[in-house]
Order: sequence, then structure tokens, then C-alpha cells
Amino acid sequence: AYAEAVGVYLAMAVDKAADYWSTICSWHSSREIVRNTFGRQAIPMMWDFAESNPFCGSSGNWLSHLRWIGEVLNSLPSREPGNATLSSAVSQGGSENKVVSTDPPYYDNIGYADLSDFFYVWLRRSLRSTYTDLFATVTVPKADELIASPYRQGSRDAAERFFLDGMGRAIKRIADQAHTSVPVTVFYAFKQSESKGDAGTASTGWETFLDAVIRSGFGISGTWPMRTELSNRMVGMGTNALASSIILVCRRRGENTPLATRREFVGALRSTLSTAITRMQSGNIAPVDLAQAAIGPGMAAYTRYEQLALAA
Repeated sequence: AYAEAVGVYLAMAVDKAADYWSTICSWHSSREIVRNTFGRQAIPMMWDFAESNPFCGSSGNWLSHLRWIGEVLNSLPSREPGNATLSSAVSQGGSENKVVSTDPPYYDNIGYADLSDFFYVWLRRSLRSTYTDLFATVTVPKADELIASPYRQGSRDAAERFFLDGMGRAIKRIADQAHTSVPVTVFYAFKQSESKGDAGTASTGWETFLDAVIRSGFGISGTWPMRTELSNRMVGMGTNALASSIILVCRRRGENTPLATRREFVGALRSTLSTAITRMQSGNIAPVDLAQAAIGPGMAAYTRYEQLALAA
């Protein structure tokens, strides 16, 4: 078991080395070091690349990868046993009577399984004999990955239906199992504007995700922006990218949730939304994050009702 543990840590060092030794690495001019392959969640084309010397004393060398892993192990708490399981989000049982905080896939924003292949192929070479079930496939399984991928599902409409159905079942699984005395928190950090029309700008990613949350039986009692993104990350430099993750605070709706007319809903929205936005503005939220964070108070007013009548 000790040898297997050492082998896992060395395999992680190999993966970290691959991240710094590929031809996608660029030069971090402000710090004068090599920037790793995944400065953002994509593998971009590079016109030129920076090359690390594995045996040097500067950035990207082999001993520095080992040292970072050692520092992490020294910092991690070791008094309690850890446990990790691999299961489908739509059928898992690990959330039963648990406090749940989750960070789900962001619609079509990131192809997690495709990107994971970069690291998986090296881990499989190192650890296949140790974890035969985990590394049974040549590449990362992709068919059931819960993202909206038109090239897998055949069209954009099919991809949206796939995401809505899968996310709805996954969130409902959490809603049915999570501990009832505390809310479920869901992180979401995805800014996407799909189309503009007479009614305003529609964001397919947000709409589909919120639809899945509401269909699962959750009511959104609030949203809080949390500063989780580094200002010097590549995707955030010189762009209008989100600086925060938006945390949705969700509780199961009760059985006696009332109905409301459109007029009652608009009145509830006006009474809560302006106060919530003023409070957010006073909390020094970045302007790019405000539109995303304001969705929460609006959805809190919307989900307090079982159904809205069309009559005024």
C-alpha cells in the first residue's frame, strides 16, 4: 500500500511535468517563467512556445514538480480518512443525508472529458496495474458526460435537451437525498449571451440550468457572488470575464407552495429585487458579475410560487 501511494504521487508529478513540457506552453513575461499548458480550460494554437529544461533549476523542472506535491501533502489534514467514489450524478447515493455543495458543468463552456485525456493517457501508463477498473478504457469515457455537445448529440437542440434532462435528474437526485435542515449550494460561473430579441438577451446556458434546478423541486432562496477567479488567469486578462462564482442557495419547495397571478409576482419582484441589487452594489461586486448575481433574487421571488397564472 505504501508503494502504491508513492506511485500515485509520482504519477501526479509526471502529469504536472506534461503540463509544463508540452508545445502549448507559453512565456509568462511579467514573472519570467514558463506558463503551463492549461492557462485556461482549452488547448489553444500557439504560434511559438516556451520550452522548459527538466534538469534546470528554474521553472518547469522535475524536482520542482515533486516539491510542490510534497508541500501539498504536508499541508493537507491527515487525521481523518478520505474517501473518493466514481459514480453517475443521476444515480449516485453519496449525497444521502449529507450537506451538499456542488459545482456542476457549465452547459457547453468546457469539454471536461476531452481535456482530461491530456492527463489521463499518462496516468493510465503509470497506474493501470494499480487501478485496473479506473483505467480500463483507452481514453476518458465521454458518452454520458453532462455537457451540451452538438457534435456528440447531433444538433444544438438535441444537445440542449440532453443537458436539461441530465442536469434535471442529477439535481433532483440531490434534492431528494440532501439533508433537509441545511440548504444545498450550487456554484455557477458562466457568462453567456446567446441571442438578442424584443424581450432582451437570452442566455441558453443560464436558462437551461435554472430550468433544471426548478424542475427538480428546488426553490432558490438567494444567490451570493464569491470571488473565486484569479485576476491574472489568461481568460480574465483584458476581457470582460466573470471574476466571481455565483452561488445559488437552494431549498426544496414545500408541498403547499401557493399559486400567484402575474400582478402578484411582479409586485413581489419589485419589492425584493431593488433592495437586493442595492445590497450587492454596496458589497463591491464587480460590474461584470452584477447581472449574473441579480438573477438569484429574481428567481427567489419566482420560485416561491408553485405556478404563475397568465391573468393579470
